[in-house]
Amino acid sequence: MAMSDQFPKTHPRPNLLTLLMTFSAIADLLSHCVVMCCEFPPYMRMGDTDPPWISQVRAGPATATSGGGSVGVLPHDSEYFIRQNIMEVHYPGAPQRAHVRWQCSMAYHGKLLLRRQDHHVNNFYRCVKLHARSPSLVQIAWSREATEFDLDLCEDEALTLDPWLLVRAESVHEDHADCPFSGGFDMKLSDSRLGDNSCNLMLRPMRLEAECVGGEGVTFDYVQSNCLPDLRTYVHQRTLCVSGWRDRDNHYVVLRRKEDSDLWCLVMPVSRDADSVTTAYLYSDLACMQRPPSAQAGFSSSSPSLSHGDTPRYFTLMLRTRVYPSLCEDEYSACSKVSCNAYVERECQRSCGVCDPQNSFTSCEYPRRLHGRWQLNDINGVRRLDISGSNFSLAKVGNFRCVTYPDGPEKKSRVFTTVSLSDNGCRPRYTCLKIKRLGPAALSFSLSHSFAWPELQENFGAKICSENRFFPDPPPIDDLYRSYQGSGKAVVSVSPQAQAVSCNISAVMSLTATQPGGRVCTGRMFRHCEDATKVRLELHSCGEGAPNANATAGAFTDYQCMANYEGQYWERIVLVQNVQETQDVRCFVFSKFYPEQAFSLLAGQCDKAAFEFSQSGLRTPLLKLDFLREEAGNTCASVPAQTTTLTPAVSTRRATSRPQRLVNSQATMDDQGRQAKGGGGDRVRPKHTYNEPGDSPGHNSISVASGGKKEVPTVVSLQRNSLRQTASAFCALFLSAVTAILHTPLT
Repeated sequence: MAMSDQFPKTHPRPNLLTLLMTFSAIADLLSHCVVMCCEFPPYMRMGDTDPPWISQVRAGPATATSGGGSVGVLPHDSEYFIRQNIMEVHYPGAPQRAHVRWQCSMAYHGKLLLRRQDHHVNNFYRCVKLHARSPSLVQIAWSREATEFDLDLCEDEALTLDPWLLVRAESVHEDHADCPFSGGFDMKLSDSRLGDNSCNLMLRPMRLEAECVGGEGVTFDYVQSNCLPDLRTYVHQRTLCVSGWRDRDNHYVVLRRKEDSDLWCLVMPVSRDADSVTTAYLYSDLACMQRPPSAQAGFSSSSPSLSHGDTPRYFTLMLRTRVYPSLCEDEYSACSKVSCNAYVERECQRSCGVCDPQNSFTSCEYPRRLHGRWQLNDINGVRRLDISGSNFSLAKVGNFRCVTYPDGPEKKSRVFTTVSLSDNGCRPRYTCLKIKRLGPAALSFSLSHSFAWPELQENFGAKICSENRFFPDPPPIDDLYRSYQGSGKAVVSVSPQAQAVSCNISAVMSLTATQPGGRVCTGRMFRHCEDATKVRLELHSCGEGAPNANATAGAFTDYQCMANYEGQYWERIVLVQNVQETQDVRCFVFSKFYPEQAFSLLAGQCDKAAFEFSQSGLRTPLLKLDFLREEAGNTCASVPAQTTTLTPAVSTRRATSRPQRLVNSQATMDDQGRQAKGGGGDRVRPKHTYNEPGDSPGHNSISVASGGKKEVPTVVSLQRNSLRQTASAFCALFLSAVTAILHTPLT
């Protein structure tokens, strides 16, 4: 018999035992593969000595140790230790409660399927989805616990958000976000444990105001000390917005007391009717819930951080919008029914005839040469500034209407007293505004801290524009909205069309440019010989993974110089605008004390603190420039006409580098205007204070200090684990195939 006749020509259908053995082998391989593929995201992992994430954060005074654990700062009931693919949950305040250990078994559609490891008899599985609310705040959505491996646990409808946030306590004070809503409200409140606040019946209402001027955060005004809730707070309590998000119905805002790291969660309805009462919730225990549970129901025990009946403490806020259209208003509606005396007159100015609502202030106009549309570039992105008539309107900050007072600043001082009125319930604000011209199409401005109406009763002008009102906000907001004393935020003109000035750069500089991530590029910086108002930055050889990393000619960006001005008196700043991408406005900052260095920063950071803060790490520059040498005899470089511009080798948003000497530190604004018109001024010193005059031929030019060549820094590429990448790629393909098989019914 032929060999071919001994076996059938078709394979028989495998029997049940074969199928079971096959799937057993697949399951074994799957268990190893998915564990190898599944890890917690890097932002959640801890180092060996890092403190854990904490959760169930409670209201109360901060302590050296909290809940019996070793992590201080905030009282809390649970701790999360997360490393690679393992998460352990400990309960330091309840030593009788065993800790829970989860191993990441599979990454599936943006979720993680976890397998419980602390029970050896049975396997338990849960799926989680991680929501990063800020760099230091994470919220977890959990599925129910199942005894079998089941991918249905990871369906969106199977997941429930744990209201208790995970907090990285050592860094949460560094987080800040724009508050997601603004407005002012009369407020009544009720404590979930103690009931209604006794001051709810007062004529003068308690207040809540949010972002009435950009950067103010959320402010609670309890009027007097006997109205204070059972909470660590002041009568007038300012809080900063740490994080904000929303769902269909509510804004969720994590607030931090300005004075410390106390954290609360404010839940505010998205839809609010100005004519009716809005109900919001303030959770003093850090749980962000759509609405509080009843005391009897408690929470669902779906999360390992929760025990049944574990209800956070909260306050119910009953809010009503009251609009203040002028500076002559009553603080409450009952003013028309009370007898006026010295005390009541302050609260009931309109009803008591203290002021005239039709003539509550005298308007003024900003100088016409300041009128137009301007552009501000800072870490919040690009914002539009409009100046027209009596209005100075800055996006996401506010509108500042010019008004005059007898004791106010002189008109020629370019210092203005302003009033901000709104229709969202915010009380009027008094703010001082300083404006300084930097060039034909550039200016800087600075805002003081505001007074809220009716805080001022006399000496309005002198108090509003007192120098002690100019200081930055507390960290981490810092000078994002309000500048340091003597500083300002640079803006360039959008309309009318910007007019450039001479760059005052008189050398062709070889340099290295360092980005914030550490990548180093080599390149050159020079003024166009054909146009004294333009400067080119060439960057190439930026290392592995960089755009145009292998470009031989190098990528470049051409900038038009918009202003030259002084930082500190030994520094010079050159404000520039990208020729191709006009929304890219930045500066180059030079110092005579460090002629071989310069920094490039966003325009909104180009002030007298720019160099020092960049050097010390308080600000992250776009580039740090280190000058290696000057090209002998060259004060500029010829730039042939181009139809296209190469993509910059380094992101315009991130890098660190700085020129040694490129700007004329002694050039005045009048000089700039003449140079722009006449094409002169081919010698330029850095406009920042770090250029040393007199150390090169010609006191009006900037060049690199002589000396030996500086060694170009070695580019350090990121280390990669090729084995892990290969395994991850294999796992992704394998899991896709296995998932398809498992979901295919047997026939």
